[in-house]
Amino acid sequence: MLSNDERENIILLLKLGYSINEINKITHKSKGTIYTYYKKLFGKKIKDVSINEADDEFIGELVGLFVGDGNAYHNKKEGKYMIRFFFNCNDLSHNSQLVEFFSKNFEKSPNIYKEENVLIFTYISKKLFKFLLNFVVWDISVDILGRNRKSRTIYLKPRDYSLNFKIGFLRGFMDSDGHISNKKIQFSSASQRIMDKTMSFLLECGFIDMNYYFYEEKRKNRVGMYHIALNKSERMNFFRRVQPRNLRKLNAPAGI
Repeated sequence: MLSNDERENIILLLKLGYSINEINKITHKSKGTIYTYYKKLFGKKIKDVSINEADDEFIGELVGLFVGDGNAYHNKKEGKYMIRFFFNCNDLSHNSQLVEFFSKNFEKSPNIYKEENVLIFTYISKKLFKFLLNFVVWDISVDILGRNRKSRTIYLKPRDYSLNFKIGFLRGFMDSDGHISNKKIQFSSASQRIMDKTMSFLLECGFIDMNYYFYEEKRKNRVGMYHIALNKSERMNFFRRVQPRNLRKLNAPAGI
């Protein structure tokens, strides 16, 4: 909580034209706190995302990407809502497609940075945070490191999902947390509820030759995983209908 003198000092510096970074260095107050007063004085500075809520396939793919490799963090102290997606740095073609996917559909490019071999796409947006809550439920992260139970607790809210949403979801989930080989196509998750819904979507999209099973992890500090493996007979049908983007490790048949 700021004192009256601290608050008045920040407001004065803003009126004098100091930048948020400069005021941060002068006052040692967080940039989020300073930006709160900036908004009160001058209005919103950062352009928010635009979401086309009528495009079910885009929304399904977005939700699938989030379920597979997404993270949500709410910093209550600074009033900041952060959505992040984590991708392999080596998936160059896939990452390039995702930059275009996010930039086109949100009318705003993601903030991208690298940590070791992980490429992190970030949006600071309460609007996007709240929008995802229309479709998914999970335990909110408790800190910026993403330490939470999302992978085990996440599930889709009961809704009348369209066929286009289901196709988009399967694509996003496969691209973020799935595996494709020359023998099978596999979805995996620690959340049984997500996998039950994924199985339902696959059946409703016409896929029948598949196996659903649980693998109990024997290593310490690891959780068991649920898997859905589509067999080779469903391969061509899956590529035609779902059209996954991430094919880096796949020797795809000609014509796909």
